[in-house]
Amino acid sequence: MSKRPLLVVALKRMGAFYMTHNRRLERKLGEHLLSTYDALKKLGADEEVALAGGLHSIYGTSVFRKVTVPPERRSVIKGLFGERAERLAWLFSVINRPKCLEGLEPVLDWRTGEPIEVSEQDLADLRLIEVANLGDNGSTLERYPNLREIRDKHMAPA
Repeated sequence: MSKRPLLVVALKRMGAFYMTHNRRLERKLGEHLLSTYDALKKLGADEEVALAGGLHSIYGTSVFRKVTVPPERRSVIKGLFGERAERLAWLFSVINRPKCLEGLEPVLDWRTGEPIEVSEQDLADLRLIEVANLGDNGSTLERYPNLREIRDKHMAPA
């Protein structure tokens, strides 16, 4: 069952629809997060991964540094959206992306430089979230051939 309606309400309460995400595209963070959720569903992602995509930058990221939800509120997000979705959103916020997701460097915490242990499944899910995220931001993924390959594989007819 889709939790998209819950995601919309939560993003509104977080103030994500008042926070500028991309000046060039004149978009608010909430719009981007919902579009990322929708893109992931179109790519065939399960609900937990799509929700993680819909939450991917609420804690800030190595690229988008604005924090909508402070880390001490992670338990609230976990309670609303589930442990897996919250964990993926948290991992997305702390890894040095997109470089580590493209495979250009190890998976590191962008704040500390320390390695982060992630499973192969987590890494695959994080890469798919990055594909949807970058695509929604207008990237052709030209600079990221590994991510582009993932996108193309998910867009191929079944």
